[in-house]
Parts: sequence; structure tokens; C-alpha cells
Amino acid sequence: MSQLMASRRARLVILLIVATGAITILAAQAAGSSISYYLEPHEYLADRTLEGTRVRVAGRVDGDSVQEVAGRPVAFDIFGDHDDRVSVRFENGVVPNLFGPYAMVVVEGTGVPGGVDADSVIIKHEDEFFSDTPPTDSISSHFVDETTTPPADSESESGE
Repeated sequence: MSQLMASRRARLVILLIVATGAITILAAQAAGSSISYYLEPHEYLADRTLEGTRVRVAGRVDGDSVQEVAGRPVAFDIFGDHDDRVSVRFENGVVPNLFGPYAMVVVEGTGVPGGVDADSVIIKHEDEFFSDTPPTDSISSHFVDETTTPPADSESESGE
């Protein structure tokens, strides 16, 4: 009888190992197809093999390059830390509300020579935060307009 129990126990252990392996393989395949990293403009421009493939490129919007049709941006350039520029064509879709000059965006689409034919534009949130005015050498200093930004302690002075 103990031999019968041992064989049932062994079968159960083998079944659990096989099931765990199958679940692990399926989870890895599902996650692998949805995980995607983005490239910086200089990385994208350096690799010509990406043309014609699906890519994600992150950079800051060059406000002077934005082209609009009926008030909607359809083309713009993004630049990175190395001041390399990637032209983005985004003719179908709506840009996020925070889209504007110097906004950090991640564009996803098909690689074309020198650019991306995008079908998705998302805002990438900043990784630097300041409680007061950012330093002038920070890219975030471009967002602050001191003539319209209220002082940090304006509520305490008004008695609210």
C-alpha cells in the first residue's frame, strides 16, 4: 500500500512541476509581447535597421517644429540630450492635453528614415521636481513663466 501512495505522490509532484512550468512559459510569452522599451533619439538614429519596424522613441517636443492642421498637431520634432532630432508624423489620433513645447513624450509607431510615423503619443512624466524655481541649467526651467507663476507662499499672505 505504501508503494501505491508513493507512486500517487510522485505523480502529483510531477504533475505540479509540469503545470508550474507551463504556467511560467505562458506568462513569460504574454509579458514578452507587451514589454517594450523606448529609445532616445540618438539611439534610434544610429540604428538604420529600425526603419520599417515598430519602435518607441522618447524625447522633448521642439515647440518651433510643431505643424498643425485645424488646430491639431500632425507633425513635430523631438530631441534628446545629444540634441539629435527625430521627425514625428502623427496624422491620426489626438495628442495628450499636456503636449506642448519641451514636453517629454514617447512616440510609438513605424520607423521611417530620420523619423517615426507615429500612431501613439504619450506624455512621459518628469524625473526632476523642484519646490521653487528650477535652476536655469535644468530643462524644466523652460516651463516656468515667472510673470504668471504665483509665489509659493501667496495663500499664507492672503489669510486663506
